[in-house]
This record gives sequence, structure tokens and C-alpha cells, in this order.
Amino acid sequence: MENHGHGSRWLLQQVGITVAVVLLAVAALDDITTDNATAFPLERTALVGCGVWFLLLASRLWRQGHRTLGVLSLTFLTGAALAQPWVGQGIAPTQLAYLAYLVTVAALAWFLVLAGILAGFAWWPARRATAFKAPVDRIY
Repeated sequence: MENHGHGSRWLLQQVGITVAVVLLAVAALDDITTDNATAFPLERTALVGCGVWFLLLASRLWRQGHRTLGVLSLTFLTGAALAQPWVGQGIAPTQLAYLAYLVTVAALAWFLVLAGILAGFAWWPARRATAFKAPVDRIY
């Protein structure tokens, strides 16, 4: 992912934010699925906020030429958003409910993988520069 002059530090900030957002989503989903409350407005709002971040990340990837990563991110985000009505306590354990949980967990796993890919984007240019630097103190 190009960072338009922001450097690897900017990419690593995006990675950190993405990991934090995934952890927030996991915490919200854990609360929704294990708590005895009847409504979860704070948790659902947190999930919407997480979805907004993931949408911004997907659109940024698309705009910067990483179309495959952007489309995969948007696909996982859409699947997780559509699955949310079937995630929570009191939902009958049907195949649809199990599929909703699987889609949601897969989406969160994808965004963790994407954070790793972005960290690789930040790391690779520095690694390549040191790996392919011609030694100046050797005479052949």
C-alpha cells in the first residue's frame, strides 16, 4: 500500500489501529454473545464504528491500486455486516446462526491477516534496501 510520502511509520500506525479495532470488535462480540442483557446498544455501536474503519481501509486499498485486497476486505466486511442479525444470545442454534458466527469470525481473521500484510508492506522496502545493497568494502 503506497503511503504517499508518509513512510513506513504511517503504515505501521494503520496496522496498529486495525489490530486495535479487531480487538474492540472481538470484545463487543464477546459481550453480545455471552452477556445476559437484552439489548446491546453500546456494543452494536462499537461494531458499527469498527465497520466504518474497515470500510475506510478497504477503500484506501482500492484507491491505492491494491484492488484484490480492497475487494476481499469489502467482501468480508459485507458478509459480517449481513450476518449480524443472527449473532447474539437467544438466537436458535440453526445452520444459519452457525454460518453467521463463522462469517463474522472469518471477517475478523481476515482483517488481522490484512494487518500483517500491511506490516509487510511497511517492512519490505527497508529489508530490500539492506538485502540488495552492494558491499563497498569488498574488492572482487
